[in-house]
Amino acid sequence: MATFIYGKVKRKNNIFRVIETEEDVYNTSQLNLVGVEYNPATIIENEELYKVSQFSQSGYSFDFLDNELNSVNHDQITRRDLTKLSFICTVQNNLYFFQIINSSIFISKKWFSIDELTLETEKPIITVNPFADAIYDKHSDTLYFKRLTAAQKIFKGMDQLYKEATASETDSFLQSDFLEVDSNFNNSSVSVLNRKRIALVMETLNNLSDPEKQAVYSYTSEYSQVVFEDGKFKIETDDDLKFVLWGIQQRFYTTPIGGEKRVANSIISI
Repeated sequence: MATFIYGKVKRKNNIFRVIETEEDVYNTSQLNLVGVEYNPATIIENEELYKVSQFSQSGYSFDFLDNELNSVNHDQITRRDLTKLSFICTVQNNLYFFQIINSSIFISKKWFSIDELTLETEKPIITVNPFADAIYDKHSDTLYFKRLTAAQKIFKGMDQLYKEATASETDSFLQSDFLEVDSNFNNSSVSVLNRKRIALVMETLNNLSDPEKQAVYSYTSEYSQVVFEDGKFKIETDDDLKFVLWGIQQRFYTTPIGGEKRVANSIISI
């Protein structure tokens, strides 16, 4: 079955046909698409992948993935537009391999072929990375990726999977009835990482009953280094806020052997 490479040109909405080849661009026999459902609180290992299941329903997909693919419905890209590619997509069977095109991928230097030993000039080339920035499995309707920062360049809006709390949301959180915030600590004192944590815990708190909230506060007070009096955590620094946010995310635990108190750097639901 033929393999097609398509391309998205900057400032154009169309996806263009670039190359058709009978060769596989990617070695799918060694491809292990097993991912961890994306969660900002989860840090994956180098060999692991994030995934977004039911991607076509996520709001981040687009027609190229959602519709039945037919190469004749895509115009052949022009030579001029090849220098304006924002990403390419290699389609092998039901797998769509996306690669961002940047200056490091687009090579415009003098080079010679080992086979032909002829010096080439004015013939820029585009290199294909051994591993794509994002892979969509149409059969399972699942998107796989390693870095959200890369995936969101292809699928606009995906940064909302890891959004920061807005200024008003941060202010609202700091006014929560379980916090006693020092007068010198305000919205501008909150770090970017804590703003991202606030965006996560706001949803967590909204899904907890009042007794569950009290249980979380009690659990947090047992582990955190923050003063807890009269049902309120005293927040004087960004670190104080971080410990409380960790507690709401239930990141603290005690080792069964040794009884050492620890905080989990990453969370994966099992």
